[in-house]
Amino acid sequence: MTLVTPAADRAPSATTSPVAPSAVPSAVVPSAVPSPVAPSAATVASGAPTAATPAPSGTPTVAAGAADLKLTSYDRQTGKAVLAVVADDGKGVPSPSATAATTAAVQTGRLIDSPPSAAAPQGALLAITAVKPAGAGKVQVDTRPATIAELLGQTWANIKAALDPHKIHVTPRVKDLKVSYVPKPDGGSGSASATLRLDANDTVPLPGGSEAALTGSLELDPSVVFSYQGTHGILAPEQAKVGFDLGAHADWHLTAGLAGSTGPVRIPVATLTATPTVMVGALPVVITLNLTVYAEVSADGTVGVDVAQTVDGTWAIHADYTKAAGWHSATDPISTTVTPVRATFTGSADVRSALVAEGSVALYDALGVKATVRPYLRAQVQGTATVALDSGGVKPGIDGSVGLYGGLDVDGAVLARIAVLGTPLFEKDVPFKLYHQEWPIVAGSYRSPTPSATPTT
Repeated sequence: MTLVTPAADRAPSATTSPVAPSAVPSAVVPSAVPSPVAPSAATVASGAPTAATPAPSGTPTVAAGAADLKLTSYDRQTGKAVLAVVADDGKGVPSPSATAATTAAVQTGRLIDSPPSAAAPQGALLAITAVKPAGAGKVQVDTRPATIAELLGQTWANIKAALDPHKIHVTPRVKDLKVSYVPKPDGGSGSASATLRLDANDTVPLPGGSEAALTGSLELDPSVVFSYQGTHGILAPEQAKVGFDLGAHADWHLTAGLAGSTGPVRIPVATLTATPTVMVGALPVVITLNLTVYAEVSADGTVGVDVAQTVDGTWAIHADYTKAAGWHSATDPISTTVTPVRATFTGSADVRSALVAEGSVALYDALGVKATVRPYLRAQVQGTATVALDSGGVKPGIDGSVGLYGGLDVDGAVLARIAVLGTPLFEKDVPFKLYHQEWPIVAGSYRSPTPSATPTT
């Protein structure tokens, strides 16, 4: 837990100067302002909360005794919280000297900066407005939500942290979901040297009484992104960014019978949650990533679908703030490949199948950005078509007409509670500009037996 005086109360430093971003993506680069706290790499932090007070330069220092405090309860509606002194005698009872020194660090105007705990699963960033001793080594405090700008002040940081897949909590949404970890080809670095793999095999009901069967594997490689550049004497940053990068590889097989206009039918696979705590100097900043993965199929018409396909892609989703322009969102589709390894369609319909990732990023419990990434395969079919792109050059077999298209849709919004950064609170979500791209894979139209007719590939 961290106790920090708000940035508005700090004396601005005349020696502060901007620092160029680090070339190492996972590094945290502090401000050039001298600080008694040594800079730290972007790592996942754990343990007791930290307390800090501002140095004359405007950067915080750790308050004596504060590392022996923990947040034991917090009510978001009332703002009331209880801090307790960590026992140091092995019997669960703190010594009188430890209690006096630690509780003395709890003062009105300081900030509570706590990593995730049972009392605050997404961490807590709070400003203390009143202090009341509660006995037995505890202190009751009244609080209000604090901002990242109050916590970091004039600090400068640029963080991209790959998530350790072993610390991603997976909630299965299909029966018998298997979770495993696949080493990265390049070895990666440290705890993030593997990707998370999900293997699914399930059948779900569809509108009209039919069923869809989904089998296959999905590998995910998520990272969280946070950057911040403080300014002198104000509670809004010069620049800030919050978002996530997502790399994915999927091999999956979907069979379904669709009739009429179904609209998108979702087949949930899993929900993933991670709460990494990255270090900016000695101060923890808590980032929460929630990600739901599902397959999606829709049709306008009657068609039988049997598709085995591969999806590969890397996408960067983030919300960016500058003092001059305010908030805006950005989508960087670094790469997207949608390949129908084998696809058979029978009927007459416009049908689309997709593997979808729907995610959000939070700083503490204040949402910053949400987005849906939807790589898809679309088919316009009349008759029967079989496409096998892994069959050694065998041409597609078509009795009728078919058009196959790969595509990518990304949409989302910068969310109202982004005020955790100290910028004005939005009255409503600010939507992304929809990113949409589609490209042809196979197109053809002829009827058997006309061997001279050759579909376009």
